[in-house]
Amino acid sequence: MYNTVLILSVLLLTGYLFIIFVFIKGWNKIPYFEIKSTTEILNRISVVICCKNEAHHLPALIEALKAQSYKQFELIWVNDHSMDETLQIMNASVHYFEHVQIINSKANGKKQALKAGIIAASGDLIVTTDADCVPGEYWIESICNFQQQHSADLIIAPVKLFQGSNLFTRLQQLEFATLVGTGMGAAGAGMPILCNAANLAFTKQVWLDSAADLHEEEISGDDVFLLLSIKKRNGKIAVLKSREAMVVTGYKKSLKSFINQRRRWASKSSKYTDWHILSTGFVVAGVNFLLFALFVMAFFLPQLWFVFLSVFIVKFMTDNFFLQFLQPCFLFKLNVLNVLALSMVYPVYVTVVGISSLILKRKKW
Repeated sequence: MYNTVLILSVLLLTGYLFIIFVFIKGWNKIPYFEIKSTTEILNRISVVICCKNEAHHLPALIEALKAQSYKQFELIWVNDHSMDETLQIMNASVHYFEHVQIINSKANGKKQALKAGIIAASGDLIVTTDADCVPGEYWIESICNFQQQHSADLIIAPVKLFQGSNLFTRLQQLEFATLVGTGMGAAGAGMPILCNAANLAFTKQVWLDSAADLHEEEISGDDVFLLLSIKKRNGKIAVLKSREAMVVTGYKKSLKSFINQRRRWASKSSKYTDWHILSTGFVVAGVNFLLFALFVMAFFLPQLWFVFLSVFIVKFMTDNFFLQFLQPCFLFKLNVLNVLALSMVYPVYVTVVGISSLILKRKKW
């Protein structure tokens, strides 16, 4: 029993170290992007934002859009059956922008709302973000300038969480930075597996070409399914590594809402067929489940405490090392005690989310 567990632990931990090394190498391979003022921006760009009961978030987003350095974009608001004052706020914002459309989605769900907005867009390049996000002043200009230089089918851009004031929010910020950094690093290594619709750009034509692969029956995953469809057709996927292209979004205020969001994200994993994402998911989930299982089993087989502590320490040091590379871009506070706390709760969180996402399939957003 002990030898079997030891061999399994060594294999999973070796796989984990290899994957993190690949992500770090991919992250370092991506240069920081700087706007070239001499580059003429010719892209016709449409910014599509889907909203469902987002009245409390929209004022900050509208102010950020008004402050954009690049003004020649089309703004498309899509109202997804909001019951609050979302639609009224959208209508009141019209006079701030030169090109704007307001669409009431006929079908239910974010995917259908996004589809309606993209189809209505007049731009060749579509940019998406969420209603609870706040982009920086040079957000659209960075994306336009980057596309002008790289002519990508899909652009993965960075997202981070607002700085929190307590341990729960700080742990969310670290975990989210790891997810986004993983997606960017994996793409930099030539094996794109993750992206986030909160800061994503793609050509309208490539979205139309991918429409059949977007799994409309799933309540989430419009971003990753699009990425995987483009990857399958050998399209060009580029990473925009820039603080000026960053958007900032809110953290979850309760553990329940956090778990529900992550469970929703995990629920679509059964539809994945890409071997990069499957192998990465297997190793990462496997190491975390191993730690959870070792901790429980060690109470009955005390000799397993050594295995548990060895795996935990190596994984903790590896994760902390990875976060050191991400910190200059995402500008979070890298406190070793916070990383230690995250390393302690993460195996439990992954196990709970993984199992519950398989048992409790969410049908609503």
